[in-house]
Amino acid sequence: MSPRGIASIGDDKSYELRLAQTIAWCSARADPSQPAKSLRNDELRPWVLETDRATTVRRVLEERAATDREVRSASPVQSVEDLRSGRLLLYFPDGNLADGAAEAETGGFLDIENVPPWDTWIGLFRDDSADISYADYLVSWVPSVLVASVERGIYVNPEECILWLADSNVPLVRALRSQRILR
Repeated sequence: MSPRGIASIGDDKSYELRLAQTIAWCSARADPSQPAKSLRNDELRPWVLETDRATTVRRVLEERAATDREVRSASPVQSVEDLRSGRLLLYFPDGNLADGAAEAETGGFLDIENVPPWDTWIGLFRDDSADISYADYLVSWVPSVLVASVERGIYVNPEECILWLADSNVPLVRALRSQRILR
């Protein structure tokens, strides 16, 4: 668990560090002309038959940190300014209808299943008080150059399995607002 008390399921690194590592990795790679591919590095591609979701996410995060020195040396995020005008996105995998509308609106940044690119993943969290379809959620960072297209993807998503973290009521929101990492 992180010193501030926030960590992804099964991860021993803090949310603040994982967020900083994600920003360091994605900032140089985000290409608005290639939203479907620029943040899906083949070296980080999740394993199809992983043990569980938390293991899948943790492996991607660990592999990303091991691959890049700048990512390994990133300092934990301490304020909303550290987000570099990017936004935090939630994805509820069990609330997904996979209709393809968000994929079309985002040029493939969100895939057919509404999953954000694995390069952008920060962590998997659980809200045990939520409906089962919205208990587990993946948090990712959307670079500023892709925020407008993801906003359009959120708008066309009828089941609301993707939304901005700041617009949600998951417990993580309260924790990040108290730390001034989220407004």
